[in-house]
Amino acid sequence: RRSRLLERRFALSGLPERKDLKDFDWGYNPKIPKRDVLELATLKFIDEREDALMLGPPGVGKSHIAKAIAQMAVQRGHTVLYREAHVLLEEINQARELGEIRKYRTQLKKAELLVIDDLFLRKLPAGAGDELAEVLMSRYEKLSTVITSNRPLEDWSKLLGDVVVVTPLLDRLMHKGHLLKFEGKSW
Repeated sequence: RRSRLLERRFALSGLPERKDLKDFDWGYNPKIPKRDVLELATLKFIDEREDALMLGPPGVGKSHIAKAIAQMAVQRGHTVLYREAHVLLEEINQARELGEIRKYRTQLKKAELLVIDDLFLRKLPAGAGDELAEVLMSRYEKLSTVITSNRPLEDWSKLLGDVVVVTPLLDRLMHKGHLLKFEGKSW
């Protein structure tokens, strides 16, 4: 019975695959912030309603680690929602078009942990900055969000197309958040 409930929570999370920290090769990239990752893996940041931003070049393990932390959260009974950034924004736009944006925002606010993976991997549509800001502002100090991105913070205003949105967005993410910078060679 417990395993069925766990399987259901895992399916509802949207995690595309199971990743585990024990499968991560820490020796391959010694510059990975292992101590910070293991601190996040305690999941205390979820209880504290803190956020995490994982930045670094493609292929250094950010998504693996974000998915592993999300999987651990599911296993410990947390409500988790995983989305690649472009999928999240498509779902928001679709919900708006269908007149179901309130319902979708409620779903986002129910997740104790929201993982937004690969932000800026694809060009964002017009208005995406405002949508992202709305999601993050609604979760600020209430729920935890993990974002992975291969773009440095100084590029965000250009990529979001709005400097005015970026400053408060980053302020909220970093106010009670963890910034993990990944370096090293690509897998």
